[in-house]
Amino acid sequence: MPVTTATEAERAARAAAVAGASPEPDEIEYPERNWIAQSIAHGDAVLQAAAALRNHFRDRTDVLVAMELAVYYRRDDNNLWLQPDVQVVFGVSPENRRSYRTWEEGKAPDFVLEVASPATADRDADHKVREYARMGVREYWRLDPEGTLMRSSLEGYEASGGKYDPVRPVASSDRDRWFRSRVLGLQLRSRRQARATVLVFRDPRTGEETDGAPEEAERRRRIAERDARAAKQRASAADERVRELEEQLRALTADTTPSERGR
Repeated sequence: MPVTTATEAERAARAAAVAGASPEPDEIEYPERNWIAQSIAHGDAVLQAAAALRNHFRDRTDVLVAMELAVYYRRDDNNLWLQPDVQVVFGVSPENRRSYRTWEEGKAPDFVLEVASPATADRDADHKVREYARMGVREYWRLDPEGTLMRSSLEGYEASGGKYDPVRPVASSDRDRWFRSRVLGLQLRSRRQARATVLVFRDPRTGEETDGAPEEAERRRRIAERDARAAKQRASAADERVRELEEQLRALTADTTPSERGR
C-alpha cells in the first residue's frame, strides 16, 4: 500500500507544537458522533475486538482503548474527522472522552482497526488509509467480518520509512495465519464464529488467546473466582499448619524439665 505516512520527525514536531500551543479553549465544538452497526457480523466483530483489547490493557493507566470514538485531527476544523471502529493510544489517560482531538492529546492513535461493511469497505481501503497515514497512525488493520468484502479476512499495515507496508504473517498453517502487531505487542488472526469473523489476539509471552466473546469473559470470571478460592484455601491451610507447629513447639517446651533447660 504505497501511502506516505508521517515521519517520526513530523510527529515530534507536531507534539512540540501542541505542547507550545495556547491553552485557551477552542470556540469550535467537536461533538461526539453516533455509531450504528452495519450488520450483526459487523457489530459482533467491533464489540469483541474492543473488549479483548480492554481486557488485555486493563491494568495500564496510560493506554486508551476506544470503540467508535470520533478523532478530530485539525484544530479549528470540525469537518475533518474519522471514527475508527477500534483504536488504541499509548501514553494517554484512559479516562472518558466524547471525542479525541489530536492537538490536545499530542498524538494520533497508535493502532486503528476498521471492520469492513458493504457501505464502508471501499472507503476504508482508500480515503481512510490516506487520512490515517497523514495523521500519523502507526498501524492500520482491516477485518472482513462477512468473508466476502476483502481479498483476505485480515490485513495489517505498519508505518515504515514514510509509507505503509503490509504486515506479513509470522506463522501460517491450514488453520491459523498469525500476524504480529509491533504496536500492541500481540499476535493477531481472524477466526470464524457462528455469526461473524472476529479478531483473535494472542500474547506471545504466555500463549494466551482471546477474542473478546461474552462467553469468554464469563469463563475468565469463573476461572478468576476459582483461582481466588483456591488461593484462599491454600492460605487457610498454611495458617492452620503454622498453628499446629506452634502448638507442638509449646508442648515440647512445656515438657522440658528445668534441669534439662539449664544444661
